[in-house]
Amino acid sequence: MAKRRYYEIEKDELKNRQEVLYKIITELDSQQGARNFLKDLLTSSELLMISNRIAIAMMLLNGFRYEDIIKKLKVGVGTINNVSKWLYNGFGGYLKELRRSKKTGKSFNEMPTNDWEMLKKKYPAHFLIFNLMDKIK
Repeated sequence: MAKRRYYEIEKDELKNRQEVLYKIITELDSQQGARNFLKDLLTSSELLMISNRIAIAMMLLNGFRYEDIIKKLKVGVGTINNVSKWLYNGFGGYLKELRRSKKTGKSFNEMPTNDWEMLKKKYPAHFLIFNLMDKIK
């Protein structure tokens, strides 16, 4: 089968294909069902790449530095930059789902809930007094 790039496909056809995928994903009934579907759909490399993106997003939200993420996950700076761009300037999917995941207890550790909290966590020395005040409360 010949490989086709997304820009070679008509917009309506591309949208219809994507809508079918979104519908299937939203109708998965369990974590095991999702696991089986994704293992059948994706190669192990694709699954690893998607898992890494989620791990990178979680680590960025938890204030990890790029160097720490590179060492821990063995990913490149470009990948981290892309995830950061999508995380903070995307459609909001990363933030929404990672926060929802936090509520179900499936997070690295406490994630900031707003931009102010993210800044305080990312730059603790700059916000030392605020962080100390938060701990006293």
